[in-house]
Amino acid sequence: MDETENHWKETGAGCIAVILLLAAAVIFARCSTPTNTEIEITLLKAEPVEVVGYDFTDNAARALADLDEYLVSVTTTTAPTRPAPRQAPNYDQGDGSRWDQLAQCETGGNWAANTGNGFGGGLQFMHQHSYSTWRSFGGDDYAAHPWDATREQQIAVAEKVLASSGWNAWPGCSRKFGWL
Repeated sequence: MDETENHWKETGAGCIAVILLLAAAVIFARCSTPTNTEIEITLLKAEPVEVVGYDFTDNAARALADLDEYLVSVTTTTAPTRPAPRQAPNYDQGDGSRWDQLAQCETGGNWAANTGNGFGGGLQFMHQHSYSTWRSFGGDDYAAHPWDATREQQIAVAEKVLASSGWNAWPGCSRKFGWL
């Protein structure tokens, strides 16, 4: 045999030996891992441990008191000023023109749109089994589905949505028109 063949056999034998050792280690580890029952029995037999000289409750209370003291020291004594809640501007001119513009963007102006994608009506109210904007804002008073309601009824529900969520309820078209 030449030197290359001999070296390959030694290297191959070494690799096989390493693989067998690793396989034996894995098998041994799996066989020696305690079962849940063995762990539970061990825990039941364990003696309670008494921690002496360290009260976690006291330290936690002290830490909270320190945090409160720090927060008082870094805040002002005046009440914080909060901005007034953002009111959605009513862009409708009273004739429904903004709603018609929105419906044109959302559905091509089709107030009876029902594409089966979970949204419906001219203003694409969410109307799915798990949640329905249409129902949540009183649309059921007019029709079971937004696409069955009239333009005026859909606008009445949309006014409630607008008052609650602003133009964010129709993000794509509202951004397109600069209403956001």
